[in-house]
Amino acid sequence: MGMVSFYTQLEEENKIKLDKLSSLKGLKKNFIINEALKMYFDSLKDIPEEYIIKPIYVDEQEFERIKDLEVKPTESLIKLLND
Repeated sequence: MGMVSFYTQLEEENKIKLDKLSSLKGLKKNFIINEALKMYFDSLKDIPEEYIIKPIYVDEQEFERIKDLEVKPTESLIKLLND
């Protein structure tokens, strides 16, 4: 299979973890990234879309507004989580 190069940016925390894993296991970083992508793409094929939880992003102002809210779960949510 052919190889293609591309540039990407990693979050600092992910870069540190990738560097440590590469060093500890003696694996090349591109191998680790390729394996991780294969696992991710395979999981997208194997797991139905409705079961994949997508992240929710909010800005800092909204986060500050909602982080300490004391909202009780609805009966519907409780039932859903208990089924």
